[in-house]
Amino acid sequence: MTLRSSMTNCRPTHRLGLDIGGANIKLYHSAGHAICIPFPMWLRPASLADELVKILSGLPRCETWGVTMTGELADVFADRAEGVRAIVEQTMIAARQEKIEAVGFYASPGTLLTASEVVESSESVASANWHALAYWTTTWITEPSLLIDIGSTTADVIPISPGRVATPSRTDHDRLCRRELVYLGIRRTPVCSLVDTLPFNGAEVPVMRERFATTDDCALLLGWSPEAMDDVDTSDACPRTRPAAANRLARMIGLDHLNVSLDEAVVMASRVMQRATELVSVATSSQAFHNASQWVVSGHARQLIESPTNVTVIDLASRLGSNVSRVAPAFAICELIRSGVLSVERTR
Repeated sequence: MTLRSSMTNCRPTHRLGLDIGGANIKLYHSAGHAICIPFPMWLRPASLADELVKILSGLPRCETWGVTMTGELADVFADRAEGVRAIVEQTMIAARQEKIEAVGFYASPGTLLTASEVVESSESVASANWHALAYWTTTWITEPSLLIDIGSTTADVIPISPGRVATPSRTDHDRLCRRELVYLGIRRTPVCSLVDTLPFNGAEVPVMRERFATTDDCALLLGWSPEAMDDVDTSDACPRTRPAAANRLARMIGLDHLNVSLDEAVVMASRVMQRATELVSVATSSQAFHNASQWVVSGHARQLIESPTNVTVIDLASRLGSNVSRVAPAFAICELIRSGVLSVERTR
């Protein structure tokens, strides 16, 4: 199977896929740029437009934008409808500054709406990035599949078939009820939300119900994620290094780096990620009715996925590159527009 990528089939007219989340802005530019930038929506939603313009300043101009979002869930907004309107408004401010000719907002079950249309259909636009990725995937698979996308905060487990997203779910609530959405990810999930105890010194020690450490610390300790001395987006605002991660994880059992060695912290991290893997497995098992003969995996936490021996796994990180896989919904929208599956109305 060959996946077409606009990275190798660029056209003079560029398109942009945007996935605006509550913690990150992800984009894919048809010139081959895949970018993920931290953006705490809950702290500064009114600066979203400025942030978009800043991100795009070093990229070739795009004539068309396709946008999806999950940032409307940020608790700075009174409700999801208010969040959708705010994100649309900020996006359009940025689009006008960039003189973009056409902007479309992705709505399930597979259309692009104008900014004015979103006002009447905010529910279909809210947290629809999973559907955009699933819809694109249905355009090239040839057999029933399970799409599994694990990001920094959530894991999506979506049954799909050729030409069809095989679930009636439209909202996050629907997907939670059907075990198609698992609220855990590779970076932001608090350790205390996954385990009640951690192994230390031959005992099972109850954890503190505090956000002292996250799955990112565990991924660092296990070597799943690279260290970054200049990145202090952590629970204690200390660097993303293995020693600092060990110190944060030690605090979960009332200790610190003076008491817990790096090796002991690795053992605790393994327990946390084992539990995360089990929760993802529960979700994939709940979709057994779909009889998927292959799994399509994207995101940046392949280690949390245990596939059955009789299932073929298509890893988008291997096919498209890890950076593109990490921004898969943004890439999907860009590809859907580039291929003509979705069309965008001109804004002026």
